[in-house]
Amino acid sequence: MYHIIVNPNARSGRGKKNWETIRHILDDQNVEYDVHFSEKRGDTVQYTRELYERYSPLNLIVLGGDGTLNEVVQGISSFENVTISTIPIGSSNDLALALGISFNPEEAILHLLNKPTVLYMDLGTVHYENSLTREGSMVIPDRRFLVSTGVGYDAAVCQEALASGIKNLLNRLRLGKLSYLLICLKQLLAFKYSECELTFEDRDETIKIDKLIFMGGMNNKYEGGGFMFAPEASNHDGLLDLCVVSDLSKTAILRLLPTALHGEHLGHDGINLYRTNSYTVRTSSPVWVHTDGEVDTKADVISVSCEKELIKIVY
Repeated sequence: MYHIIVNPNARSGRGKKNWETIRHILDDQNVEYDVHFSEKRGDTVQYTRELYERYSPLNLIVLGGDGTLNEVVQGISSFENVTISTIPIGSSNDLALALGISFNPEEAILHLLNKPTVLYMDLGTVHYENSLTREGSMVIPDRRFLVSTGVGYDAAVCQEALASGIKNLLNRLRLGKLSYLLICLKQLLAFKYSECELTFEDRDETIKIDKLIFMGGMNNKYEGGGFMFAPEASNHDGLLDLCVVSDLSKTAILRLLPTALHGEHLGHDGINLYRTNSYTVRTSSPVWVHTDGEVDTKADVISVSCEKELIKIVY
């Protein structure tokens, strides 16, 4: 029995059409399933939580992108007896890209049903703090991630993309990728550097950074719709590849960003890669934080950890 969560707004509103393709294949192969449609942000968390409480084992198929998958893992208390599969139909499908899952929905579901691959994958967790949490007037729940977490410039781009009317308009015109480019350029012009301290808990080391641009804790190779920020990242070694970009001019950022599409940014001044199980970032002022492109808050203390092979992915 599969429980299927569909984001009907994914892929510029083509999610429902993609689901119809999947539905016919499931019916033809006499697969037992139940389907749930997530109409707005937060629906998937609630559906997943309800399914988790009712079914064991729980076999989930997610029709959406990285954001929909991110909501799924927030709704599960323990990953024992839970299997997650994905049919990538979102605007950002970095997990599927890293795993080699076909972006053709028909091919992806046929492979899942007939020649499945099983992977026990690491899962990351982010703990947030800011002045409001420390004084007790606000609670920010820890948030999990499958692909990556980031602070600074990339998270600011994600935050505006989630809230932007431009993105919604261009998505309807099937030009969603253009919206990210426009937002990237706008955020770069307005971006302010941060001072921060980066501490690696697993080796008791602290690095001071004067002009932080962004920092991406990578569980997989890609984030941001195909940027290969961590070419050697493994999603089952219990470690995160931390890409830190700092002390670069905005002109240099603009020049180097396209090179990250092919992992060619490494080795340039101002770009460093670390491998770690856990780290904490303390910034001079609150910055946006994303998990798999989802943004909930600004924080000035961000603690990140990784748990080895916690989650069963079948694709």
